[in-house]
Amino acid sequence: MKNDIIHAAIKNRTVTIFMIILVAIAGIYSFYISPRQENPDVSAPAAKITTIYPGASPKEVERLVTSKIEDELTGIEGYDFSKSFSRNGISVVIINLTDDADIDKAWDELRRKMNDIQRDLPEQCEKIDVNTNMIETAGMIISLSGEKYSYEQLASYAENLKKDLTKVDGITRFDVVGKQEMEIKVEVDIDKLNQYALSLDDVLNILKAQNIEIPSGKIEDGSSKINVKTSGMYESLEDIKNTIVEVSGQNGSVVRLGDIADVYTDLEDSNYKIRQDGENAVLLAGYFNNNENIVFIGKEVRAIFDKAKSGLPSDIKIDEVIFQPGDVEKAVKSFVLNLLEGVLFVVIIVFLGMGWRNAVAVSTAIPVSILVTLAAMGVMKIEIHQISITALIVALGMLVDNAIVVSDAIQVRIDEGEDKLEACLRGTKETAVPILTSTLTTIAVFVPLLLLPGAAGEFLKSIPQICIAALSASFLVALFVTPTMAYMLFKKGKSLEKKSIIRSFFSNLLSLAMKKKAMTLIAALLIFFVSLRIIPVLGLQFFPKADKSILYINFKSENASNIDKTEKSVIEMEKILSAQPEVLSYTSAIGDGLPKFFFSIEPGSQSADVAQTMLQVDLKREKRFKTNEELANYLQGLFDSEIVGGNATVKLLENGKPIGDPVQIRVVGDDMEAILENARNIKDELNTIEGTVNVNDDSSDKEYEFFIDIDDDTATSMGFTKADIQKQISIALKGMKASVFRKSGNETNIILTSDIKSKDQLENLAIKSSFTGNKVLLKQVANISLMPQTPQLKKYDRELAISVSSGVKPGYSSVTIQNQLQKRLESMELDNVRVVFNGEREEIISNFGDLGVFSAFAMLIIFMILMIQFGSLVQPLIVMLTIPLSVIGSILGLLVFGNPLSFTAVFGIVSLIGIVVNNAIILIDYINGERVKGAVLDDACKAAAAKRLRPVMLTTITTVIGLIPLAFSGSSMFAPMSITLMSGLIVATLLTLVVIPVFFSLTMRRIKKI
Repeated sequence: MKNDIIHAAIKNRTVTIFMIILVAIAGIYSFYISPRQENPDVSAPAAKITTIYPGASPKEVERLVTSKIEDELTGIEGYDFSKSFSRNGISVVIINLTDDADIDKAWDELRRKMNDIQRDLPEQCEKIDVNTNMIETAGMIISLSGEKYSYEQLASYAENLKKDLTKVDGITRFDVVGKQEMEIKVEVDIDKLNQYALSLDDVLNILKAQNIEIPSGKIEDGSSKINVKTSGMYESLEDIKNTIVEVSGQNGSVVRLGDIADVYTDLEDSNYKIRQDGENAVLLAGYFNNNENIVFIGKEVRAIFDKAKSGLPSDIKIDEVIFQPGDVEKAVKSFVLNLLEGVLFVVIIVFLGMGWRNAVAVSTAIPVSILVTLAAMGVMKIEIHQISITALIVALGMLVDNAIVVSDAIQVRIDEGEDKLEACLRGTKETAVPILTSTLTTIAVFVPLLLLPGAAGEFLKSIPQICIAALSASFLVALFVTPTMAYMLFKKGKSLEKKSIIRSFFSNLLSLAMKKKAMTLIAALLIFFVSLRIIPVLGLQFFPKADKSILYINFKSENASNIDKTEKSVIEMEKILSAQPEVLSYTSAIGDGLPKFFFSIEPGSQSADVAQTMLQVDLKREKRFKTNEELANYLQGLFDSEIVGGNATVKLLENGKPIGDPVQIRVVGDDMEAILENARNIKDELNTIEGTVNVNDDSSDKEYEFFIDIDDDTATSMGFTKADIQKQISIALKGMKASVFRKSGNETNIILTSDIKSKDQLENLAIKSSFTGNKVLLKQVANISLMPQTPQLKKYDRELAISVSSGVKPGYSSVTIQNQLQKRLESMELDNVRVVFNGEREEIISNFGDLGVFSAFAMLIIFMILMIQFGSLVQPLIVMLTIPLSVIGSILGLLVFGNPLSFTAVFGIVSLIGIVVNNAIILIDYINGERVKGAVLDDACKAAAAKRLRPVMLTTITTVIGLIPLAFSGSSMFAPMSITLMSGLIVATLLTLVVIPVFFSLTMRRIKKI
């Protein structure tokens, strides 16, 4: 049946060629329309719950809000752990789900629970905000800045630009970030207020009552209806100032708001500001629809920008902080170039190793298989990004393997004088089972990798998907297209078994090895165990850093509540950055992080003591630094020595699953004082370990606050409730929204506050009783003292916790550092706390362990496939001896190229398992065939190595050559993977041609004796 199909493909070769053309068109079309992005979307099963509790201390927020929310979260299906931050007036809780959770169901349950718990929180709490889209990354961030322009003016220009940009198809929205809203402040003079029987609460209620518009209805006279409208809304600041707040009962004189308060327009007390290259700025953050070709969208956006620039004042600067379409286009072009280079190298090798006719037939498998794979990617909805193109490069060299084996078998038969059609049919039939087995064994490795859990597995998922599709395509091409091309092109040629230097070398080496079989196997084992001893020298790494010309800086101020001090420190940082020739531009956000500009960056949380700066760099400008890491370490040294008032941490963008600092220790317990003390002891110890840099903890220094101790007995006897006292203090110090001023379609909040600036003024604030109407000074019912307070309480999975972390200097290993610290902690007295390590070492143990488990499954599947083919339990074990042989090469390759054993390198080693067994399959299949013909065992082994040398060497060389562009691309993430594949395959092939025949002979001879 199979021969009939192949016969039909050859006889109807015009139809076969037409089908190839159709497949080519489908692949090209799929490549053209496929969505393009920089990296795959990695789902982050996490949500942020934010609750504002005005005026509450961190302890009150933690006890009355955070803890209640955390308790509710544990009941959500799929709950993994939570992190929380309780600060003055705000609670932030982040819930993380397990990888296998039903995310949509969990988030629906989360929103329902938060709605239910709202009534159990203090009445003053604002509505709980639930953000379940923490992964959303801005596809483009555009800054508008100008030295002479206010935030309000810049925001106005940004809003106009936003209107044009939101019309572009493929964009979900644009946000104007850093816009400073205006507000109307009513600042009451407390000394004047105290002269009247008024309280701040009274003024608040008057403003609410006077600025109101209630529908009045209509007058109907039977023939018509006329609406009735009553004047009630404020129309100007003068209207607010003229609001009557008290009327004298004795003489009828009135007191207007302007008599006791200053009414003016000002910027909101914002906790968020943007700066671009040292100037005030606002940002336009754009977000793309999923599954869109953002390169096309980016070109349309750029056209709008170019047009918009001509309509803006010349002194307003528009800068592309992040423009993902351009980055994606550049990255895709670079990887496609690597792919095309690989194709070219493979074709050249095929032409050098075979006659031009054979080379054309074999090389046809490359474009046809790639185009079939591209069409399959469209069906599977796999986007074009650096991971998917890398997968094509990895698969590239393997695409001709099956075609080489089939064409070699056909050529041998033609050279022996067989009819060309018969040679094509028999040669294909003869090799169909071996190439099917080799294809299945290779696929068998990639199938379990599809199931690799977590963000790391999700990030690299398209590699096994595409490799499986490409290998399946190459098998079908070898089975139908290659014999068709062979029939059209092949001719009888000279014997290809002539002696050559390479053939003579392997023949002599194998002859020697067959004489010293035991020594050969012992030598192979010794080499394997020696290579394993090299692993500690390589060092371990989870994911290499991203290959992007971007660094970012996270800043934490020592003052938890003063955004002006944070901004001052950021300005000092910017002065340092502006003096560095490698820094092209920098964008700072003060009071929060920038809009998420890379998929692996964790979203920030609004706070007056934090800032984030992103900088674009070009290392080629001065050539002072070879890598981003060197520049980052240099900048870190400058910040450590020159920035006071806070801590600046220079960071590199992370690939795969973000883990933050490579060395992380979490100190957990019930007593925050004990946690703090032990965390600082651990921090001091970590500082003494060689190789650490930028050692920090996330605790906050205590700050002094005024504590108002209300005398309950005195206050109650005088008719005052705690609500009276607390509300009026809150209005005086924090301010409270009284109403909204509406004009020309714009809304501006009216905020009532006071002019209190000192403890004495606060003590002399007159408080009014809601029961008696009497007023007394605050100091008559309360005592005000200065007390220290922890400005922030952090928890991990509902337990108080402080994290200690460290970066790692180049040339040092985070795993080694954590091991050293762990040994030292064993001798330290850590009272009333638990210490949990959760840095890079733990990610390596977890994810490398997953790879190990899935590679074991892969080897089991390979064994079953081989057992079915060979009908033996022993021969599959002989074939799988090539796996440790490949590990030797991979480890040596990493050592030579100076790469650590990273996740992608291990991923390459695991992927290699299914590739290296193919050569052994070809050898043993030939040995079995010769033995059936009556050949002596050792002679059959030697003949197999001689007869299959050319296809074995060609398949190996093509695979290796195809990976060369990727290996030397400079990619910190994919170069290690390609190096392990290349070096592992080279060494495994060289050893396979000698060790496998020797081991086969030795094993089968012993079995025969038994």
